[in-house]
Amino acid sequence: MVPENTEQQLLVEYEIPEDESVSMAAIHAVSSLMECEPWELIPLYETIDPDMLDELCESRQNGSVKFVYSDFHITVEGGEYLLLRPADHNRK
Repeated sequence: MVPENTEQQLLVEYEIPEDESVSMAAIHAVSSLMECEPWELIPLYETIDPDMLDELCESRQNGSVKFVYSDFHITVEGGEYLLLRPADHNRK
């Protein structure tokens, strides 16, 4: 993960490993940022259907998918990267 901290933004980029689904990558990225174990987070399915997320990201290789999970705005870029920004962070 690569954090970028400036006065105007806090953004973390997480590269999704080839052998990991987008849904699992979201869980792992958020748990890493929150410094907790994945099972300590609210279940992803309470926010978004993990199977639908994985299928949608596979079918939209050139697009992006956005959702909020466990206090983070998450953008999936091309099924290869997650961009995470704290949900309470005001963008300018």
